[in-house]
Amino acid sequence: MATIKSDRIEVSAKAMGAELSSIRSTDGVEYLWQADPAFWTGQAPLLFPSVGNLPGKTYGYGGKTYRLENHGFLRKREFSLEEAGTDSMTFAFTSDEQSLALYPFRFSLAVRFRVKASTLSVEWTVRNADDKAMYFSIGAHPGFRAPLVPGEKRGDYELVFEKKEDAKRYYLTADNVLSGETGPFLEGKDRIRVSEDIFERGAVVLKDHRSRKVTLRSTVSSRFVTVDFPGFPYLGIWSPKGEAPFVCIEPWHGVMPLEGSTQDLKAKEGVIALEPGREFRSVYEITVG
Repeated sequence: MATIKSDRIEVSAKAMGAELSSIRSTDGVEYLWQADPAFWTGQAPLLFPSVGNLPGKTYGYGGKTYRLENHGFLRKREFSLEEAGTDSMTFAFTSDEQSLALYPFRFSLAVRFRVKASTLSVEWTVRNADDKAMYFSIGAHPGFRAPLVPGEKRGDYELVFEKKEDAKRYYLTADNVLSGETGPFLEGKDRIRVSEDIFERGAVVLKDHRSRKVTLRSTVSSRFVTVDFPGFPYLGIWSPKGEAPFVCIEPWHGVMPLEGSTQDLKAKEGVIALEPGREFRSVYEITVG
């Protein structure tokens, strides 16, 4: 576990999966979901090299079939702490024989956390260390407490989008792949109350939204969490069925495939192709108040 701080927030992360474990303000409010196993044991897993599941949990590359669990394998691997300063820290992972059995590419991935005032920035750097192009997806899955303060309930919260949206919602199967069914979402509005029925059919998956900033905000206390994700083409929003006291806001580079689709890794929707020796960088920010 490592911790960094600014004058307004203190942030901790663990080496397992380079996963956030706390975002706490100086007035004592914890914003990050605290992994109650009654609902969800995760907090903010890193999704790599796939977002969501694969049909049959398999994919093909180079004439071979490989098996991957939901959201890939990196969330269950230990990272090394490469840098630990007062306001920034960096975790790193390098491919090994165990990872090559699941994902046949040599690579490194660095996760840098930095804090300034009330904002945490999360930067990913993926480097292709192989002699061939590597294909991957990468995504964030942070969960935020809702309610944030005593006396509130999750239904007091709303999701506020940067822009008014007429985006489609892409529904998922029970196996966390796209079902092929879509439905309307927001319909000309920029906000929606966090009610139970939003998540009755699983996560909200968006592809054609215009917003690149979403705020989870209390209508009672005005406490909020904003996730700013420029450059991310896909977005997931999730909470378990029922009154689970948290909401995940998930920016993704990549998306789940369609149920029954062929699992050629190169043809996967949203997949990133990174040439040998090249780097892919992406940053998202979390601001609390």
